[in-house]
Amino acid sequence: MSDKIDTFDGPHVRFARSATRHRISKDCIRHVIANYRVRFEESPPETEGARARATRIVYVGDDDRGRALEVMAIDGERGELLVIHAMTLRERYRKLYEDRR
Repeated sequence: MSDKIDTFDGPHVRFARSATRHRISKDCIRHVIANYRVRFEESPPETEGARARATRIVYVGDDDRGRALEVMAIDGERGELLVIHAMTLRERYRKLYEDRR
């Protein structure tokens, strides 16, 4: 059974400033979260601050233009999803992305 969100009526999404640093729009980010190809949890690097130490939820998928993206979020304090990172898919997640084609 898949936990994929077919329509975006899932969790409320908020965006940290860092979420759009790589010029990925909030609409593109929402699209990847709603239509991801791969979703998994990842432990953060040990060198980061308290907020950054939260387990990251990684979404890998295509935006509405077919561009492969990676989106990282953490669970927010009020049950929302807080997006902290989004960018064009890097090599480190490429195999996961390709394996789900």
